[in-house]
This record gives sequence, structure tokens and C-alpha cells, in this order.
Amino acid sequence: MSSEMWIIASVLVAAFLIMIPVQYRYIAALKEDPRRQGTNQETYYNNMSFQEEQLHYNTQVLFLPSTMVASWIYNWRHKSGKTTK
Repeated sequence: MSSEMWIIASVLVAAFLIMIPVQYRYIAALKEDPRRQGTNQETYYNNMSFQEEQLHYNTQVLFLPSTMVASWIYNWRHKSGKTTK
């Protein structure tokens, strides 16, 4: 691999790792949003303003791998005491 490819790969991995805590905080803030309490996900997103909707979309899509890892970590840390049989 050429040195340029190593640099690009390093930057991508660094961005991935840096964005995991950012996405985790974003997911936690979404879960605690008072407007979300007592509504389903579809209603919550339908009631968002256009700017909020675009921000949410860009935040989730642009950093999809980090979002997936942060979501997994959030769900793992906030298990609701459910047991599997």
C-alpha cells in the first residue's frame, strides 16, 4: 500500500473513533428529549422542524459506522432488565 493510502486510512479510522463518543451523546440526548416522551418514533420525527430533521439525517448518515457502534454501546449499557429465555 502506498503512503497516501495509509494516511487516508488513518484519517478515516481516527474520524470513526472520534465520532463514537459524539454519536453516543447524541443518541442519549435523543432518548431523553422531553418531546419524545409518550410518542412513537414516527410521530416524534414528524413533529420535528425541517432544520432538526435535516440535522438528524446528516448526523446519522454521514457517520453511519460510528452511529452503529454508538447505538450498540448505548443499548448494551441501558438494558432494561429484560432476560432472554
